[in-house]
Amino acid sequence: MSLFYEDVGDGPPVVLVHGWPLSCRFWEPQIGPLVEAGRRVVCYDRRGFGRSSRPWHGYDHHTFTADLAALVEALDLTGLTLVGFSTGCAEAVRYAGSGGVARLVLGSPVLYPDPLADELRIASRRHRIPMLDDLLLRFFAVDGHSTLDEQTRLYLLRLAADASPQGTADSLAAWSSADPAADLSRVAVPTLIIQGEGDAFVPPLGGGARVERAIAGSALVTIPDAPHGAPLTHFEQWNQLLLEFSAR
Repeated sequence: MSLFYEDVGDGPPVVLVHGWPLSCRFWEPQIGPLVEAGRRVVCYDRRGFGRSSRPWHGYDHHTFTADLAALVEALDLTGLTLVGFSTGCAEAVRYAGSGGVARLVLGSPVLYPDPLADELRIASRRHRIPMLDDLLLRFFAVDGHSTLDEQTRLYLLRLAADASPQGTADSLAAWSSADPAADLSRVAVPTLIIQGEGDAFVPPLGGGARVERAIAGSALVTIPDAPHGAPLTHFEQWNQLLLEFSAR
């Protein structure tokens, strides 16, 4: 098992964890500004996605978190700002509770079980590509209207379609059976939650606000007119929030 990762820049480390069903290419709008602001940026492809290995098993929160821990240890990262997006927030939260993280950023967090996970898992077995196409419409929609250009959306669809079919489906099983309460209660570092006001995938009240209540002392910032995929569509606001928080 090997994880593909990129390690660029110098300075305080920032580790970026992408969400299902994409890859670290999702973080393209963040990497350059973070490096230019004097950060060391590490982003990686979760197992089964992007350029990482594609084993048949291991698409559960425990193993995803172990992968993250192994990467942090191998690169000897300390005092890091850990940034998760969507379902990638699950291992970010779990790892942050174990120590070694200075700050935690959760973008559009998907942590709590949802019937949608089971629906998507069934669709991924029968109609994976159409399911991904529809999913990426919702990722970037606000009030039914896309906030992302179609060329970029189709590029992301190609990335998602190229992922392991087994990993794509099993990752959804991990979401549908999640129980994040214990992991959230162990987070004891400054935490920033960023969510799009128009998130059509996980509405703010069911996502960011619920996580804010579960993590003592955390802060939720909502970006107006932004979708689930706000780091891509509203990257200027997103990056400003991330840079200001990571500089504290």
